[in-house]
Amino acid sequence: MNTCFSYGDKIGIDKAVFYKIAPIPLPVPFKDGTGQIRYASLFGSWIKLYDSEGVWGQGPCTPLMMSYFVPALLREEAKTAQEWRDYFYWQIRNFGYQSPHVSEMGALDFILLDLLANRKAMPLHRFLGAERDWSHVYKGGGSVLLSDEELIADLCRFKSEGYTQTKFKIGSDNNWKKDIRRLEKARAALGDDFGIAVDANQAWDVETAFDFCREAAQLHISWFEEPIHAYDMRGYARLREKLEEAGIEMSLACGESVRSFHAFEDYADHGVDHLQPGNARMYSIGENMKVDALAREKGLRLSSGGFTFQNVIMGTLYMEDSMIEYHQPIMEPLVPYFSICPEIKEGKFYLPQVPGLPVQMDFEKLEKDGLLESVVYKYRKY
Repeated sequence: MNTCFSYGDKIGIDKAVFYKIAPIPLPVPFKDGTGQIRYASLFGSWIKLYDSEGVWGQGPCTPLMMSYFVPALLREEAKTAQEWRDYFYWQIRNFGYQSPHVSEMGALDFILLDLLANRKAMPLHRFLGAERDWSHVYKGGGSVLLSDEELIADLCRFKSEGYTQTKFKIGSDNNWKKDIRRLEKARAALGDDFGIAVDANQAWDVETAFDFCREAAQLHISWFEEPIHAYDMRGYARLREKLEEAGIEMSLACGESVRSFHAFEDYADHGVDHLQPGNARMYSIGENMKVDALAREKGLRLSSGGFTFQNVIMGTLYMEDSMIEYHQPIMEPLVPYFSICPEIKEGKFYLPQVPGLPVQMDFEKLEKDGLLESVVYKYRKY
């Protein structure tokens, strides 16, 4: 078991408050190369877990937190954060380590550590050992639904806001030549010194991905994310071999679709040189730090997606040149509903010096705008 972020303090939960949030509409519908069109943010639930002294830990979650994890938290005796990890890890074993229970455990790990940080009245990232209060962030999105002109306008706006790296979506309609055309326009508009990455969301096979790489190489993309199926390790090895035989330099990135550190070890052994552990995607955030250690050991690059405003905590702990994704189409519409969140400045997120999480919901505004659907309370029985 991963024992990173182990503390001796016992955590007993006496109360849980679950906030069900309605889908928050997106100003512009969003779609990547393989997913469905999104008209609203997927963000939908928040929870506060209270100990016997009334100190809470909080964070985003799903209804699975209330249906599966909270009953045990309110029933079992107090445990350390590590003991809770051990307890639930073996409870969810038979669901499989790619199940939603794994990522919900990751969310719970954040919440329990937040509670401990609040006990100490410390910002969570500092409680976890961070030595800086900022993280590099890149702003991306680049829906395949956008026209070329709309895409370039968005990317230029990101550059004007002080970002130095962006990413946009490719892989729709299996028409990679269209993606090359958009990439050429982006490079011309943003200049040679601005970082541009692309994300196919597993759209292609090895041959198609290689054809794209052959044309894209001259456009100097920062990384090519999920070109093929996320678990096709042999496919990544073949793609890397073909690239090397052709003398093509291309960084291959993967990780957001897997839920186990062991998959990252396989990536590193099969030609992936950019690891992407997602925020709260594995059973504990200590697993993210194992990926960070692997990247350091192998000389690989690291970036991370997920709920940006919580994920910046990990950005303060990773290698300094690592980057956190700010997925503009999905994340930016949430900002008006935060009472506290990190400050964006010149391509970095600066974390506020408040106890616990650097992001907190404005429940009054959610309720005022008709977006707070319900609040559910659960208590320990004595």
